[in-house]
Amino acid sequence: MRERQTGLTRRAAFFTSVAGFQMNLVNILAAVIGAAVLERYPNIRISFGESGIGWIPYALDRMDFEWEDRFRDLGLKMKPSDYWRRQCRATFQFDQIGTKLIDEMGVETLMWGSDYPHPDGVWPQSSKYIQEQFGHLPPDVVHKITCENAGKFYGLMS
Repeated sequence: MRERQTGLTRRAAFFTSVAGFQMNLVNILAAVIGAAVLERYPNIRISFGESGIGWIPYALDRMDFEWEDRFRDLGLKMKPSDYWRRQCRATFQFDQIGTKLIDEMGVETLMWGSDYPHPDGVWPQSSKYIQEQFGHLPPDVVHKITCENAGKFYGLMS
């Protein structure tokens, strides 16, 4: 019995980590923007891989508010969300909340991926996941997120 409980405890800890790791990424994004890294290096590009996207609109809204309210002294010439749109991208495979908030992040900042060949990815059901998440969006937006944005970001197309 004790051994079973230890196994469940480990599974619960793993569940906690998997379910919420994206929330910690706001700390990285805020640190990079708040330290004016993107201001000093306007050509640097950052991708948050396998990060999900639903957390990004809240983080950008919060950073913009705090910057405007009491952190204008950080040496940033633009709002944090402007740096996001200019230099940052995020990849995701399943995020139904995030796909409802695309305009808040900018369609140009999002890249979908199946995470092939990892076992926790959505391949070989990629088409199903694309339809479930993007069925409400115009085809040009779906093409940008599933193809064009990554091609441009990684220099595979102009």
